Amino acid sequence: MAMDLKRQVKVKTGVVKRLRKELAMYEQEKVQNDKRVEDMRASGADVYDVRQAERVADESAMMIPDCKVRFEAAIQDLQSLTDAEKENAEINETEEFKLALEALEG
Repeated sequence: MAMDLKRQVKVKTGVVKRLRKELAMYEQEKVQNDKRVEDMRASGADVYDVRQAERVADESAMMIPDCKVRFEAAIQDLQSLTDAEKENAEINETEEFKLALEALEG
């Protein structure tokens, strides 16, 4: 039982960490793509090229809301698990549980 719970905490913590990184990357990519579009407009690039760059920027921007929803769901899931098991001495002193709490804070 404790090993299953330990594994569950580890997996959910990994999901939160991965989605946090993914969200940061999408936001960074959006900023870079927006800057690229502005630079292309300022330099007088071909209209077709500017439109293509805008499409790429829009596609990046569309990924952010979905990623936020998945990230918030993962946070909620991990929070529920840690709240339910915080009195369980068998799990709450493990390294996995401590990493889960750090992931929730960070």
